[in-house]
Amino acid sequence: MRINYNFAFKKSKLRPWKRPAAPNLLITDASLQKKLVYIIDQFNKNSEIFYPPAIILGLSLVLQIFNIYPNRILKSFEDNHNKYSKVNSQLISLNSFKQRFKGDLNNIEPFFTQATTSYLFAYYLQNSVPKGVKLKNYSFSDNGFEINVSAFSIDSLNEFLTLIIESPIINKNTVQISQLNKQILAKSETMPIDFTFDLLLYGESTKLGAEKREYFYKESKANGLYKKFKRFNYIKSLLRK
Repeated sequence: MRINYNFAFKKSKLRPWKRPAAPNLLITDASLQKKLVYIIDQFNKNSEIFYPPAIILGLSLVLQIFNIYPNRILKSFEDNHNKYSKVNSQLISLNSFKQRFKGDLNNIEPFFTQATTSYLFAYYLQNSVPKGVKLKNYSFSDNGFEINVSAFSIDSLNEFLTLIIESPIINKNTVQISQLNKQILAKSETMPIDFTFDLLLYGESTKLGAEKREYFYKESKANGLYKKFKRFNYIKSLLRK
């Protein structure tokens, strides 16, 4: 039978050695209840150290709790915001492209809005030259035109003047005769004397609106110019929207 008796301390001033308690109860094998009591005790003994951080931590926790609902609302709008940002970026890019395209369109606009195209002038000039009149040369620009013709009779020149003045692409109020000369072609005993009349006139062309230009393109069968003109006006109308 084992006897639990320490003979070393009999009639001695020595005291049995006991293992000192650990400085931090939390790292020991103590029960959870003792650890909680230890934490509360340490908290109360060192209130000036623990209270400020605890208050800050508590306020932060309260704020996080209150932010849960707003954060969920913001999260629900995140997809819409991303879609909006993407569409907005595409609109900015599209508007930039539109401005560049509009600048290019303005550069070629004079070809479609000039007073009268050279094609229309040449077409209606050809239709205004009657039999007996010879077209020697002509010039045409945005500032006006100059025509030089010759004929064997004054009547033929009068007919030419009437037709050219009534031409839809000529401003009749600006037509003026610059020169009218009579030249002898031949003279012999067997052949009568032949004369020719040279006429030089100038004036201004008519400024055509969109409807008249389209009509004249169709009337003169300028299919290529008509299609280009229609395409230009369509693109221009789209850029106005």
